[in-house]
Amino acid sequence: MTTLSQEKIRIALVDDHQVVRKALCKMLAELSNIEVVFDAANGQHFLDELGQRQIDVVLLDLEMPVMNGWQTIEALQELPNKPKIVVLTMHADPTISAEMLSAGANAYLLKECSIDEMQEAIEAVHVFGHFDNIMSEHVKEFNQTNSVQDTPTAPFELNERQFKLLQLICDGFTSKQIGEHMATSKKNIDRLRTQLMKKFDVGSGNELIRVAILYGYYKPRSNQQINTEMQNQELEAQQRRLARLTEGNEPK
Repeated sequence: MTTLSQEKIRIALVDDHQVVRKALCKMLAELSNIEVVFDAANGQHFLDELGQRQIDVVLLDLEMPVMNGWQTIEALQELPNKPKIVVLTMHADPTISAEMLSAGANAYLLKECSIDEMQEAIEAVHVFGHFDNIMSEHVKEFNQTNSVQDTPTAPFELNERQFKLLQLICDGFTSKQIGEHMATSKKNIDRLRTQLMKKFDVGSGNELIRVAILYGYYKPRSNQQINTEMQNQELEAQQRRLARLTEGNEPK
């Protein structure tokens, strides 16, 4: 394929799953115009390495321990010569992608993408500062829809992200914990929590939980049930990542 940049593009890959990270590094290192400078298991590890090594583009996962993708993007905005940011995630959600692009990401890729699309995204953000793909189109449609609908027509209609947030609030998680689970910042979770309280016309977190139970949005669960669900979701996410990676390496 024709490359946009004739010089080597220096990249870093940040993903907490070592098998996925090392496999991607190996595939990217085989591309003629890309140099994998280093990889990191979380945002803090990446920032520590970045202080000593210079890169052009970072491929950044969202859900990571210690420092997640959202927090890493926020931290990079404070740097004078920050690298271009390509979010690489399993979340095909226009709400999340809109948040990431608004926060400073230059492109939003799904982990199910091909190595060719990944290379195109790296080259495009390096040369032009952005990359247009199916997710960027979804973001445009999402922004247009939300700009027209300033207020919801039904006060108790929740999208998937709002429903997930409400459940985690009722489960007793803090804004920081919810931010880590939903791959966003504590500040953004506080904002979304306030929006939920306005939607439900309540004045406190306790009242929000009471109304959620009253209207059937939440059924109280034990700590064991909550922890089991969290563990199962993480296991399923890991299996999906490995399955996509295996499919991408199968001979055609």
